[in-house]
Amino acid sequence: MTSTRKSIILKEAAHLFREKGYSGSTLRELAKRAGVQGGSIYHHFSSKQEILMVIMESTMTTLVEKVQHEITFAKTPLEKLRKGIQFHIKYHTTDRDETYVADAELRSLEPANYKKIVVMRRKYEQIFRDILAMGIDQKCMEIENISLAARALLQMCTGISYWYSPSGKDSIDTIVDSYVELFLYGLCGKIHHGGNQK
Repeated sequence: MTSTRKSIILKEAAHLFREKGYSGSTLRELAKRAGVQGGSIYHHFSSKQEILMVIMESTMTTLVEKVQHEITFAKTPLEKLRKGIQFHIKYHTTDRDETYVADAELRSLEPANYKKIVVMRRKYEQIFRDILAMGIDQKCMEIENISLAARALLQMCTGISYWYSPSGKDSIDTIVDSYVELFLYGLCGKIHHGGNQK
């Protein structure tokens, strides 16, 4: 029961932080949304900062572990990149509150927590940098600045969660394919790679 109540508080907190921002949210309102007495939150968390940290740490841990699993059995850099992009987009459009908070509320962390999450973010980004470096080594990618390319890719894919709607005309799979193609070929690359001009 305790773990269930704790998970409810975290879920409601992520939604509240996305809706009103961390600084604009209160534990009193969170308690009301979670269906608990105001003081009951302190049975599970010591502060609002701890709640934010738990959300961000859990989200980053899941991102790192799951993307590593997704790309493990992919045989080529292009396949790994597609798998990585697919996972990133699907996760960010499924757990939208948590991933939004993890992305947008970094500035709200206290210094020690900030440093810890930044390390986790770099670890996640490094997975994509390694894929791009592998692509360069195997001569299937041409990239001048791997770090810049990885950051641009992740920001581009993360942005989907801000506008994606399940009721929209394009499915997630269609969007994933479009983003993979856009990243691999850019705006004009297909012409130079033998693609057809439309």
